Amino acid sequence: MIARTNTPDRLEIELAIPRFILWFVMFPVVPITLFGLVNLLGGEVMTALVLLLGLNGAFLLGYAALSERTILTLDKPSGRVTVRRESRFRARTDTYPLDALDSAELDRTRSSGGDRATSKVMLVFRNTRPATRIPLSGWGVSGDGPGQIADEINDWLRRNTPPTN
Repeated sequence: MIARTNTPDRLEIELAIPRFILWFVMFPVVPITLFGLVNLLGGEVMTALVLLLGLNGAFLLGYAALSERTILTLDKPSGRVTVRRESRFRARTDTYPLDALDSAELDRTRSSGGDRATSKVMLVFRNTRPATRIPLSGWGVSGDGPGQIADEINDWLRRNTPPTN
């Protein structure tokens, strides 16, 4: 999670899993491919297909799912909130009115053991009843990163939007 731009007219935040984690996810592909090719050359066609297509396919799908990134833009001159989601399969952009954005909050989920929690940043829009909550990412993370992002969004909104009567 990184703030790209933070000026009075524009706040742009990118939420993505760090690239080095994605490389760790893809690391097993190399030995599995080599082992699958050795099996294919040795005449074990079914084992080679399972390794080359099955396991590598699973790792590639996992990589594609984890490589999703979200770019949030709060643009004061245009009066818009833009949420752009990019993945290996598609890109989608949703636009909302900036004056309807009330705040950012955390959606916390506890694990089954109860000792660990993950958080997602949610945008709260007050122009509907009940308020509309839109998650910025499909995955939650532990640690203080989501809280810092929510605080940064709320600080920007506090400084740059007029109070409502």
